[in-house]
Amino acid sequence: MTRVVIIGRPNVGKSTLFNRLAGARRALVHDLPGMTRDRLNTIAELDDGRRYELTDTGGLEYGASPLSAYAPEIRAQTRRAVESADLILFVVDGSAGVMAEDRDIAEDLRPLASRTLLLVNKTDRRDAEESVSEFYELGYERVMPISAEHGGGVDAVIEAIAEIATEAPAQEKKEEPVRVAIIGRPNVGKSSLLNRLTSEERAVVSPISGTTRDAIDSEIVRDGKRYLLIDTAGIRRKGKTTAGPDKLAVISARKAIERCEIALVMLDATEGVTAQDATVAGYAEEAGKAALIVVNKWDVGQHSQDEARKFEESVRFKLKFLAYAPLEFISAKTGRRVEKILPRVDAIVAGYRKRVRTSELNEILARAVAAHQPPALRGRPRRFYYATQLKTGPPTFALFSNSDAPLHFSYRRYLENEFRDALGLEGCPIHLLIRARKGMKRE
Repeated sequence: MTRVVIIGRPNVGKSTLFNRLAGARRALVHDLPGMTRDRLNTIAELDDGRRYELTDTGGLEYGASPLSAYAPEIRAQTRRAVESADLILFVVDGSAGVMAEDRDIAEDLRPLASRTLLLVNKTDRRDAEESVSEFYELGYERVMPISAEHGGGVDAVIEAIAEIATEAPAQEKKEEPVRVAIIGRPNVGKSSLLNRLTSEERAVVSPISGTTRDAIDSEIVRDGKRYLLIDTAGIRRKGKTTAGPDKLAVISARKAIERCEIALVMLDATEGVTAQDATVAGYAEEAGKAALIVVNKWDVGQHSQDEARKFEESVRFKLKFLAYAPLEFISAKTGRRVEKILPRVDAIVAGYRKRVRTSELNEILARAVAAHQPPALRGRPRRFYYATQLKTGPPTFALFSNSDAPLHFSYRRYLENEFRDALGLEGCPIHLLIRARKGMKRE
């Protein structure tokens, strides 16, 4: 697939252009320089249906004292991105004129000039359009004035992409990848796990918490199966998200959870289960997503089987609402047991997408009721007539009864577990709707 990479110094409008070309607000945009730190990837589509991979990179800083603590890592990320690019969109700020860092980037890109397009952004601002000619000093033949914010000149950029874009294979268009979000509080190892699963440095990894801000999409293929891995920003406590960028990062993470089918809920083995872990896991449960609990950093220190059992007991006690989620102990840093994750994901998502025959559901319901009768309703017995599946993702079943009064929470949990065990729905939440002849109430 054709690869298009956007590069430039901080705050020239790269992420705004990325969102414009992607047709969606994927990258975070803020007046503060350095919002983007990792490579952001998405699949964009042209009007004729052809698709290409679009990548946004972090702002490139040069000099002895860059403002960002991540400058060397961002440069390394960008270097890897441009090496495989079919087209490089080098973005500069027309309202600021030619800057020293623009010259440094231009020099680095000189060997790739034949596949580089120089985009002079923000030309909708006063006097900026007149400065376009200044940028010819950077030595690039193809120079285009644009306004990423308002769309001016972007059509010409799309035409340049269309000239080199190849048709996506038919099977690539039809096959839907498994959507996996990696979630957790800051610095539990989410980006390290993404890099381990993709077998490359897709995300910047740093001991400084809060390194990742955008939700990073990475598509991989394993044994013929496609996975869309979404690395998210660490979700902080509300009291800790005072800055605008931090708030935007949490919003982006919440949106990523909505997009996924299964959430990998990451915990830090060295710190145990915290209240914030429960909050983050709760977001996945509230969104009705399948879940796999991943305990990272299990390589730190020696751990016996008894210690693993005690840690899992602590997880089950503090994350009672995720009782349906299995648990894996891993080390993203060393790769220990990381190979177990995708097979577990496959099994869980198969259940999440599963469609069950009505006859099979009725057999399960009849056995469950025969083994344990539901609580009476004001002295009258509760009866169930039949069950049917309403939808998948998550599995949602309607139970037709002689009353639409809510089930007692303990009996509802009992029925959920009976359906889960009988249908092999490990890792999946189950939604039950109680229906009567009149009205409907969700349980």
